Amino acid sequence: MRSLAPSFVGRTAGKRVPVYLADGLIDQLGQILRRSDSQRLIEVVTDQHVDHLLGRHVRKMLKRAGWSVNLTALPAGERIKNSRVVSKLHDRWFDLHYDRQTPVVALGGGTVGDVVGFATATFLRGLPFWQMPTTIVAQVDAAIGGKVGINHARGKNLIGCFYQPSGIVIDPSILATLPVAERRSGLAEIVKYGVIADQRLFRTCERHLESWVSGGGMIPSQVIERCVRIKLRIVAADETDHGVRQTLNFGHTLGHALERWGNFRRLRHGEAVALGMIGAGWMAFKRNLWTEDEFERLSLLCRHLRPRRLPAFRPGEVSVHLSVDKKRVGGRNIWILPRSIGRVDYFDDVTEKEISGALAFVTAWTKD
Repeated sequence: MRSLAPSFVGRTAGKRVPVYLADGLIDQLGQILRRSDSQRLIEVVTDQHVDHLLGRHVRKMLKRAGWSVNLTALPAGERIKNSRVVSKLHDRWFDLHYDRQTPVVALGGGTVGDVVGFATATFLRGLPFWQMPTTIVAQVDAAIGGKVGINHARGKNLIGCFYQPSGIVIDPSILATLPVAERRSGLAEIVKYGVIADQRLFRTCERHLESWVSGGGMIPSQVIERCVRIKLRIVAADETDHGVRQTLNFGHTLGHALERWGNFRRLRHGEAVALGMIGAGWMAFKRNLWTEDEFERLSLLCRHLRPRRLPAFRPGEVSVHLSVDKKRVGGRNIWILPRSIGRVDYFDDVTEKEISGALAFVTAWTKD
């Protein structure tokens, strides 16, 4: 069986990460994940929803290539990102006698990729790890860059590490199965890339976002590739998140606080990020960092992404969760604020008054 060449390769200081990106790659997993004569076992971890849609087909493709496939289906949702699930995965892998050559495939969204990646990184100090993302947010963002981890009672993604995958397999055709709410959530990350790095991508979103949300139009693979390349470039420059990689956090500082306020159940990740982008965009406008026209363009886009119903909250109920943001330095949050569409900057001097004002604006904006 002839192996497939990657579409392009991401590079960090210590690793090359091949990225395969094309429609129909789910049917060619056997050509990508080539086994050696000594290695036949492979572990696929997914969630129950994705297992129902894709599990049987993935097992079939891998078995056709000679793999002996063990598949684990976790419950769906953010609740699996905890130490108990990691421990259960480790127990299972010990029982199955996995060694340091046994590959693990994360088949699912960002939540599956995060928890499975962390379990893989910490089992026998690391197994070969493959990402096969099945949601928009995972294909353009979460599966790229090597961040893996779990949540803690005090906040999102507070326990984790950097562990680059052995490869990433992106099949945009899988996204056709996503419901509207999941598409809306994932598209927030594409808008984010337009704001932080790519005016042309932002203009593409302005023309097509409404159709992508409704499902009337498929997200072109070129758009997904553009997002992946932006992130790979940023990660190559700052793998461990001490500099330019923090620009990827646009909308996430406030967004993560909103997720935590909602106990990871009231808002999807992308919905919270969309609200976070509006809050950060409002701060930037009030600081005269960018124009009212630019802020209004972001606002119009995010109207397609905001949750249909936002539970009522007081600003203090959300801002209290900012104190455990993992990017806090010296007791201050690092805020990413836009200076123009396609360019952002770092700020650590955002005041409580600005945060309260942004949250009040976001609340009013959702009811507009």
